Amino acid sequence: MTKRDTGRYITLATALAASSLVLAPALAAVDEAPANYWGGHLGANMLQEWNASVDFGFGTPIDGRADLKRGVHGGMQVGRQSGHGRYELEYERGRIRVQRLTLEPLSKAVDGSGHYDAIFANAYRTDRLGTALDSFVGGGIGWGRVKLPQLNLGDTCACFGPASKSGFAWQLRAGLTYRMSATDSIALQYSWLQLPRPYRDGAPSVKYERRRLGAFTLGYLHNFR
Repeated sequence: MTKRDTGRYITLATALAASSLVLAPALAAVDEAPANYWGGHLGANMLQEWNASVDFGFGTPIDGRADLKRGVHGGMQVGRQSGHGRYELEYERGRIRVQRLTLEPLSKAVDGSGHYDAIFANAYRTDRLGTALDSFVGGGIGWGRVKLPQLNLGDTCACFGPASKSGFAWQLRAGLTYRMSATDSIALQYSWLQLPRPYRDGAPSVKYERRRLGAFTLGYLHNFR
């Protein structure tokens, strides 16, 4: 390589370096420009059982259990992305499917369905893992409600009567987002929620344990300015 060629390469490298220094802030500004978004997600919760304490008024409650199937879990959200932060309001709803009741020594298959609702204010930390793949992790606090139906153990025992409760709720969430275009993304996420503890006063009374539940969902997000 001649000195002349070396000088040309040095000049070209210097020009490329200078242009990258000029363009980098502009590209970063475009990449980090705040954007609003709306979206939704749908999947299934991982609830398998829910323990309860049933009191017939004799002084000593009896331990019981409701065995559950996986139920539908989903939500809708609207928020804002700015830099590494995402901030949103979200409404979530899920189904509780009861398939068996146990109150020792009795156990019986049943078919019952309840649900839960919650509104959360969420905040996430986001990071780029590649040209189209992002990660996010965070959580939220809000207000939730759980409602379980009348569940009978046999023909005469309304042992697991209708139970409900509203109150404070929280969730943690982590997931991956794949950007299909500048405005549209899909997300795979896992949520970990704590909901209010449902109960029923009466004869008999029933108090369900405080329960946390996990849910896998697939989501869609649409950005708009």
